Amino acid sequence: MLYAEAKKYLLDRLKEAGVKSKPHTTRKSLERSQDSHVGAVLFESEDIARNGSKTRYSDQTGAQKKRRKVFDRRISFTVIIGDYTEDAVESMFERFLSGIGSGITVDGNFVPIEVEAADWVDSDDSILKAKVAVQIKIRFDGGVYRDTDFAKVSELVVESIDKN
Repeated sequence: MLYAEAKKYLLDRLKEAGVKSKPHTTRKSLERSQDSHVGAVLFESEDIARNGSKTRYSDQTGAQKKRRKVFDRRISFTVIIGDYTEDAVESMFERFLSGIGSGITVDGNFVPIEVEAADWVDSDDSILKAKVAVQIKIRFDGGVYRDTDFAKVSELVVESIDKN
């Protein structure tokens, strides 16, 4: 769910920033676009690494649980905002950045968001029809989790006790 939630979150922030046209979600549709006022959310990469960290928590019923983070998932997107003038792009860029929170919740887990970089491009350096565009690299740091219950003490059977 992390990919879908992260993409939807960025598309919503792009709309709130003032992009009026439907944002592109593929490079192919972006390249074919003839619009000067453009927005896009493009998937860049996902890094996966094993993780063995554990944490304890209580669920809604008060039962103690153990949550293991099986994998780290780092998903990166590039968000593109383009328009006719530098002022228009910068205004939308600042509204977009101010709308980005510190993270989102996916399946009950907090996923931090990092804005890594921004790259300004003018019409000579871009495939876009926009006169000016900014490309923002954004990373979501999530994971894959497995929850387990603690064994109840009443379920344990003592088979032998050794004395030294």
